[in-house]
Amino acid sequence: MDGKKLENFLKYELENINKHLPRKRIPLNKGMKENTYVSKGNDKISIDPREIQFLQSLCPKDKLNSVYLPIIIVRRRDLGEGAYIISGESIEEFLVLKAINKWEGDWSEFLKEKEKRHYFYLYKPDLLEIRKKLSTCTVIAFS
Repeated sequence: MDGKKLENFLKYELENINKHLPRKRIPLNKGMKENTYVSKGNDKISIDPREIQFLQSLCPKDKLNSVYLPIIIVRRRDLGEGAYIISGESIEEFLVLKAINKWEGDWSEFLKEKEKRHYFYLYKPDLLEIRKKLSTCTVIAFS
């Protein structure tokens, strides 16, 4: 298989394994009214209202319209075995880390720390905790 064919094949396979990802994400501040989204594979997927309320309780009020659900967590093979990052806005990263008790501070403290490092990395034990607490508010993407 030549390079271009292989590249196209891999792109096709990656699209197939990511069909569960949302076509369009829904804002957290509207999540209680619009708690379903459509996946790239055309499946209608519901988000648990209890998880939405939990995230709303952790979110600074002025940031509710900056968070979109589901929050996408990306598997990064280039970072080694079992490494993940949270895709999207910093507030989404903050909420996930806060939900699994990996961040104790408030939003302003998080922003200061975020200036020092580009990503907060997650690993398999973190992912298990995330999927327990936010199973319908998060999805895993493969890159």
